[in-house]
Amino acid sequence: MRRAVCLSAVLGILLAFQASATVRSFDVVVVGGGAGGCAAAIQAARLGMRVLILEESDWIGGQMTGGAVSTMDDVGRTRTGIYREFTERVRARYAALGKSVSTCYWGPGTIAFEPAVGQEILREMIRNVPPPGSVTVETETRVTQARREGNRLVSVTAVRDFRPTEYRAAVFVDATECGDLLPLAGARYRAGNSVSPDIDMDANIQDITYVAVIRKYGSSSVAEATAATAPPPGYGAMLPDFRKVVTRDGNRWPGRYPFDVVSHNAYRGLPDPANPLSVDSGTPSTWPNVTKTGVNWANDWPGRGGDVPGLTVRYLEDRLFRKHADRGALLKTLGFLHYLRSELGQTDWSVDDSQGYSGRSTTAWDVWGVTKDAFAAALRCFPPFPYVRESRRLVGLETLRNAGIVRSDGRALRNWPEAMALGEYPVDIHGSHLDRFMEHDLGESAASFPRGWEPSRGVFQIPFGVFVPERIDGLLAAEKNISVSRLVNGAIRLQPAVMLAGQATGAIAALAVRNGCEVRDVDPIDVQLILLDARSRLSMEAFADVPEGTPEWEAVQIATLYGLLPGMTRDLYAPSLPMTARQASELLGRLSVAFPGRFCTPGRLAQPDPFPSAEVFRRALETISIRDRSSGRGILLPGGMAAEDTLTRGAAVTMVLDALDAPGRSAADVRVGLESVW
Repeated sequence: MRRAVCLSAVLGILLAFQASATVRSFDVVVVGGGAGGCAAAIQAARLGMRVLILEESDWIGGQMTGGAVSTMDDVGRTRTGIYREFTERVRARYAALGKSVSTCYWGPGTIAFEPAVGQEILREMIRNVPPPGSVTVETETRVTQARREGNRLVSVTAVRDFRPTEYRAAVFVDATECGDLLPLAGARYRAGNSVSPDIDMDANIQDITYVAVIRKYGSSSVAEATAATAPPPGYGAMLPDFRKVVTRDGNRWPGRYPFDVVSHNAYRGLPDPANPLSVDSGTPSTWPNVTKTGVNWANDWPGRGGDVPGLTVRYLEDRLFRKHADRGALLKTLGFLHYLRSELGQTDWSVDDSQGYSGRSTTAWDVWGVTKDAFAAALRCFPPFPYVRESRRLVGLETLRNAGIVRSDGRALRNWPEAMALGEYPVDIHGSHLDRFMEHDLGESAASFPRGWEPSRGVFQIPFGVFVPERIDGLLAAEKNISVSRLVNGAIRLQPAVMLAGQATGAIAALAVRNGCEVRDVDPIDVQLILLDARSRLSMEAFADVPEGTPEWEAVQIATLYGLLPGMTRDLYAPSLPMTARQASELLGRLSVAFPGRFCTPGRLAQPDPFPSAEVFRRALETISIRDRSSGRGILLPGGMAAEDTLTRGAAVTMVLDALDAPGRSAADVRVGLESVW
């Protein structure tokens, strides 16, 4: 009886607490301030939206700042859109200091930066969105509830300092590292190889890693200040993993494992403004000059390998288990730091104290009996959270499977006309590769896992449908939680794809608010036009004769996405090659089939008014008869151009783009239109 009374009292307090919540309204609320969340917020704000970012930790930037994975896992062709904008700012920041960002073993083009610099640049980008204050950022704020009206998400409740606030918006974006908003909103999602509500808690997801930034202090006495001077609990069981990867005198990269200390430090090498020596990741002789690096990979947790069960889905579903797992990952990193200083003899290396990490999250491990005085100084300089590779994943309008990103000879085998972003990274699964943990309902198995990295390199596309829930309105996904299979997650979980996916989500959200429609009803081509204006490449093709900055670049992207006018070869589009007006009319005929309602009403003669903003289009094609061959009906534009008169391929597709981008055009369901083209 006493217990029931106590529970009732607690419930009454909680209800009163909730009732007292302040209410605030925005156009778009982004839950999670990671790389994808920041990109989504910036893009939506640039389109005129009032945006709020709610971040649970005290850092923004997610895996590449708060998770300390600040060497970019890019391979060159995804340097586009807002990701390129961010990295250009990184380059400029270090160039002003006379420092190279090529400090990571990946190669001379790889970009690396200190986590603190990455966060500072993201905050600058947010502040610089006009007008000032377009994006509000609230850190150390955790979303605990979501409210729906019917099938539509209308608000979330978040708590900071034990005070609740209800946030209302037209669109909410889940950009959390673990997809934590999805279950609160009632959206169906995948976790491991199962689908909610029937989640298999014992299925596997990828390993996590508690990355630490370490630096070479120059003397062991200075390094002692932040050192893990004693082995952490369980250190003996960790040693076999460490010794398999990093030794005192192993092979240098490229080569077979184990790495030696020098090559391991260069693996995630970071620029160091205090380092007078030059570092060039493409020159192994300079690798010993690295004085700052992120400890990653050798300290994966649990780190048991591809044929042994590892981290379970409980990490995503059970917050208490997540805390215990984070504790295990943190201890393993402390163990590696002790291994580095003891067995590897690197006593002048220790945890970097210059990144600005508060230690509020990591020093809280005292309550779990983890920290002793020997670890307190090191933990105060640790990131607030680990690197989480695999999230809950939305069940969206489209689920991108491994078959949709398979690449051969440097390019994907499938083109997605509704592409919103590009990825390029190989399928890389840290942890279990066991067949029973693959998604057989999606047609994937252990045999689907690509063998080797090089053959799978090349760009692939991320389509519109993976961002949009199959059922819930007012919600989008923008991080590792988009609608993809486990295997595809292994390719899109890295920083470039995450930022580009976030940018696409921000554009979708803004258009939904601007047009007063649901996110699922946003016209994908409208999103694409915005992204192209932002210099985000969407086509798999990067023609040497149509580089970005040329007048035809955006038009060629659209033409190749929708198969309207393919390139002459894989490398050449030939924009200056002449084509007849008759051929151009056939191109427009295909366009009118793909996008019914945008250009003409089949069966009646149309005047030039279907092209209200395309003066150049009207002048060049005044006399061309556009005929829909499937119906035999068409439109006639009167004028004086003969059918055999010539224009160029570049001019033709540019006119198409002008027509597509004309203000006041009728909305169309692109997905329906594409069925008649493909």
